[in-house]
Amino acid sequence: MTYGFIPQDWPAFRRELDARGIAVADIEKVEIRPSAAVTAGATPTIDVVVTSRSGRVHAWSQEERSSV
Repeated sequence: MTYGFIPQDWPAFRRELDARGIAVADIEKVEIRPSAAVTAGATPTIDVVVTSRSGRVHAWSQEERSSV
């Protein structure tokens, strides 16, 4: 993850947090990486893994360009 990344600046990320009931203050670590399941001609996707301070891990995939 790049320095200066703020989850509030990424609407798609925020929607996923809201859907899972995760508060930004409860996040311990966020990992964002290209999805391993990329097929030729398909829209690139990323895998997002959020670890909360309680130790729970939440993971999802979304389109890389999903910004709104």
